[in-house]
Amino acid sequence: MRPTRWKGLTLVPLATLVVLLLVAIETRAHDQAGSLGTAASATDYYRITCFDDGSGPPASLVIQVRDSSPGAAPRVSAQMQRGSALASTSDDLAADILASPEIVLDEGAGVYHVLVDKTGAGPKFYQLTYHCWTGPGGTGIHTGSSHSVRQDQ
Repeated sequence: MRPTRWKGLTLVPLATLVVLLLVAIETRAHDQAGSLGTAASATDYYRITCFDDGSGPPASLVIQVRDSSPGAAPRVSAQMQRGSALASTSDDLAADILASPEIVLDEGAGVYHVLVDKTGAGPKFYQLTYHCWTGPGGTGIHTGSSHSVRQDQ
């Protein structure tokens, strides 16, 4: 289908816009907004489960965290654990558009424990992003994931 021009603007066919919207919704479906209270010890705890949703059995979980608070301190971090494997990442700049570096655990299907915390006192807002993949190192095909909040401080 050919785009239509109207008053110097190119109009994209409706089907293309619908596809782009669905992709955006799918991407955002694995974001968890959260906040940490003023206490320096405030920690949020999530259980993220990777499962075969028909795309294939999971091999890895990838997470990252983005500090969405105004102001610089304290810094927001996330830790992920399953079995004896543990990984950690931090967002070094508050309120920018970039998230922390991604971290990956190649521990297959099942429950992963994820903690989000901060380096000191003061309220913080964050965005946790998580995706389960069929290949090691966050490769392959996106597969099933769900999460539950176990602690919200």
